[in-house]
Amino acid sequence: MKKIRLIVADNNELYLESLAAYLRSSSDSTRFIVSLFSKTETLEMYINQGENIDILLINPQMFTDSLKVSQSTIIIFLDDDKVAKPTNNYASVYRYQRLNQLVSDVLAIYYQENELAGMLLARSKQTSVLSVFSPVGGSGKTTVAINLCKQLALNGSKVFYLNLELLNTTKLYFSSLEDNPSLQILYYIKAESNQLLSKIESLKKYDPYSMVDYFDIEISAEEMLELNESDVNKLINSVVQTGSYDYIVVDLDSSLHKRNIAALKECDQVIWNISNDIQSLLKSKSLLVEEEKLFGEENILQDKLLVIMNKYNGTMVGSTEDFDLSIDGFLPLIPSWSTLQSGSEILGNDLFNQEIQAIIRGKIVREQEGVTSID
Repeated sequence: MKKIRLIVADNNELYLESLAAYLRSSSDSTRFIVSLFSKTETLEMYINQGENIDILLINPQMFTDSLKVSQSTIIIFLDDDKVAKPTNNYASVYRYQRLNQLVSDVLAIYYQENELAGMLLARSKQTSVLSVFSPVGGSGKTTVAINLCKQLALNGSKVFYLNLELLNTTKLYFSSLEDNPSLQILYYIKAESNQLLSKIESLKKYDPYSMVDYFDIEISAEEMLELNESDVNKLINSVVQTGSYDYIVVDLDSSLHKRNIAALKECDQVIWNISNDIQSLLKSKSLLVEEEKLFGEENILQDKLLVIMNKYNGTMVGSTEDFDLSIDGFLPLIPSWSTLQSGSEILGNDLFNQEIQAIIRGKIVREQEGVTSID
């Protein structure tokens, strides 16, 4: 992996210590080689040794013309003013914002200024893309997707939730302190922009309750219908290319629109969500029979299929053998969800999440890491 060499220079030692503690403990620790300086003289000596520096994040009061940094170094000022304008052609970030957002802002500037950074930044760990799909509506697919995100995050994984539904319900489950819409991300995909990695960093949001990153994409059916296979591939792979995530969970609707077909092709595992009814079983069988015609290749889905039966009440409706399906996991019917008042109720059911964790341990993490489980 090409790690980013980050120098942070600030005469406030407490601030440096807090930033260092965050970087050491967060998932971003795998992305950086960090050096901290509280004195201009020491920083100048370091730079004069000819050390390679990708980003110099510096208090403007410590910046002088005597600092002979390389032309390839991205200089970013740590500013006390939240709405500061660039000074001397150097970008700036607000020092007193949440540290995870500060790091995202720094990376956004870095990717914007350095077009090759995205291509050179290799992943420090394998990112697994999970597409959650159902051949029928009303199967609780989004419920499965968001709970899967949260439970993976609780296990210590870094997770990105990507909703590609025609009409999404993301706002019901996830919110952030800075909930500005992320719809611009679709523009940058269509525009063939070389700033896509930068825009992912600046437009993504973080939900502190679920500990999940996501795009707050306002509902725009027209924009979603215009996404083609190339657009979806670019979006998914750009999120992967950031090197930040262990898992990307892609939430799809039940249509066979080209954006859904692209996501199903691109993913490492398909979480195939069905309800406990004959309709779900029949539609699943029918779609898999037509797989080669729809996807242009045989077994492109079946080789990575993980079939989950949701709303299971202890008794099967019909026989899965009659429909050539093998159920990999069961999620219980939660009657109280029929009168839900908030999205947090869906994310906080212990019984449901115990079963999600069992599926993660038995069918997702084990398969990804090649771990043999001994019961």
